[in-house]
Amino acid sequence: MKLKKVKIIVQPVESVKTEWARAFKGKSHSVQLKGTIVFTSLSAIAKALSPVRLELLGVILKQKPNSIYALAKLVGRDFKNVYSDTKIFEEIGLVDLKHSESRRDSIRPVAKYSGFELDLAA
Repeated sequence: MKLKKVKIIVQPVESVKTEWARAFKGKSHSVQLKGTIVFTSLSAIAKALSPVRLELLGVILKQKPNSIYALAKLVGRDFKNVYSDTKIFEEIGLVDLKHSESRRDSIRPVAKYSGFELDLAA
């Protein structure tokens, strides 16, 4: 399956609140479009997608490690920090964390997108 790029949008907090209010009133079916991730500021994007995390995301995409431990070894970083970063990617929606059926302690990070496009004018 070929991955698509995700669109990252910067949207002011007030705009997000308005969309949520419309959704709660039934005037809108979806607050966030499929294939998009919304941040409320450039600083939030910079924090979530720091250079170290972008490197990690690139390794997940290109190397396809079979565990977070293997990913930590590939980037030469501490397991705990790599695990925390992959959990952030999962919360944002950039990565799925797949639990191994054969090993209960093995979690495989899987990229959901091939890259991203930043939209500042949303």
